Amino acid sequence: MKSITKNQLLEVIQNCIDGKFSPADLQKWMLFNYEPPEVIIGENEAQHTVEAMNIVMNEYELSEIDKYAGVGFNLALKFISCNESDFDMARNEFIRKGFTD
Repeated sequence: MKSITKNQLLEVIQNCIDGKFSPADLQKWMLFNYEPPEVIIGENEAQHTVEAMNIVMNEYELSEIDKYAGVGFNLALKFISCNESDFDMARNEFIRKGFTD
């Protein structure tokens, strides 16, 4: 069974920050790789990390590319790497500031 690790997801998002991936490339990666339950997400990671990964991937898969805010990539990295105690704050920040409406 295929899997997506935390480090793999962080690297893909970092590639957007570094200009190696365009937002369209990021969405394409999500569309071709993120297919729960056929793909194991964040195996051996804490439950809040797995949930953050799913939220980030779902948002980047479904949102319109022109709605991606540049700051959102950094917020996604922060959210995926957050502590359980910071989860709600990091999620809200990613959702509210990571996309334009």
